[in-house]
Amino acid sequence: PGTGNGTFTSLTACQSNCIVITPTWDCDGQGTCSDPGTGNGNYASLSACQANCIVVTPTWDCEPSTGICSDPGTGNGTYASLSACQANCNNVSVEEIGLTNFKIFPNPSSELFNISFSSNRVQDLRIRILNSISKEVMIIELNQYKGEYTKQINLTNNAKGIYFLEIKTNDGVINKKLILQ
Repeated sequence: PGTGNGTFTSLTACQSNCIVITPTWDCDGQGTCSDPGTGNGNYASLSACQANCIVVTPTWDCEPSTGICSDPGTGNGTYASLSACQANCNNVSVEEIGLTNFKIFPNPSSELFNISFSSNRVQDLRIRILNSISKEVMIIELNQYKGEYTKQINLTNNAKGIYFLEIKTNDGVINKKLILQ
């Protein structure tokens, strides 16, 4: 270094200990390859790293029994976004308020939504559709209802946007988001 403070006392000692680390490459999971500088990268060449360092776009699958969306990590999930998965992953039991097999489909939709559920006991049900400023768009009253329920909701004459489905029972309320495209 020209200061007299070098690590080795002679050129020969330096040359015998100065090992060249062959470049190796690691993929950061975001499509970028870099040399860790240790010679212990996963790929022997930059081109091998680039050929295998593919960004997997997140996709989502629904687990209907739990209503939980998760990314399989392969890019081959059923839904392109988490919100699309969550909007459609509604086959969950809501036993605590006397309803089961609750579904909304398709969601998002361009005009028609189907809702279905089962009421396990006789109860009063109030189904409402609200717009984003909580104005009532539709209301359905079911008195002393028990059994399977299926209804097609037509929102064709409404503005595109977010709507809310509210089902009120004797024991509680279910709120779900509807997306009208």
